[in-house]
Amino acid sequence: MEKQFNFSSDYCPTKKECFDILDDYGTPDHVKLHCNAVSETGRAIAVALNEKGLHLNTNLIASAGYLHDIARVHKNHEEVGGAYLKSIGLFDVGNLVSQHKIHKVKGAIENLQEVDILCIADRVVLQSHFVGPEKRMEYIKKKALKKFGKENEHILDKVIADFISFIEALENYLGDRIYNLVPNDIRV
Repeated sequence: MEKQFNFSSDYCPTKKECFDILDDYGTPDHVKLHCNAVSETGRAIAVALNEKGLHLNTNLIASAGYLHDIARVHKNHEEVGGAYLKSIGLFDVGNLVSQHKIHKVKGAIENLQEVDILCIADRVVLQSHFVGPEKRMEYIKKKALKKFGKENEHILDKVIADFISFIEALENYLGDRIYNLVPNDIRV
C-alpha cells in the first residue's frame, strides 16, 4: 500500500476516495464493481426510507458499501477489511464493514440502522448488479450447500424464505420495489 490515509473516525469518504482506498489496498476490479452496486443499492434504499421518516446516514451507508469487500480475497474478509479501515481512521465505516457478513436482518422496518441497510444491499446484489433477493439467495444457497452439506438445506431454506419475506415487507413499506429505486446502470 502506497498512500497514507488518515481520516477522522466519523468521516464518510466520497466515492472517489473509496476507490482510491480500494486501489491502494489492491482490491480486484470485479470486487470493486460489486462494491459499487452494493453502495448504490444501499444508498437508494436509505434515501427511500429517510423519505418515510427514518434518519439513516446515507453517506455512511454509501461509503461502507463501496468499501465493504475491500479485503474480499482474505479469509474473514469482513474482519480484515474493518480492521484496515479503522487503522486509517475510518472507525464508523470500518465498524459497519466488520459487521456486514454476520448481521441478521429482522425486526421492525422503522428500527433499521445503517448496518441493516448495508446487509440488505449486499444480499440483493450479485456481482455488479442488483438481482433481487430470490436470485441472490439462490447463489448463496449453492455456495452454502457446498460448504456445509445438504443436511443443512432446510435451515438455509428457512433463512432464505425469511429474508425474501422481509424484503417484501420492506418494499410494501416503501410503496415501491427496490428494483425501481436503484440506478439503471446496476439493474439486470
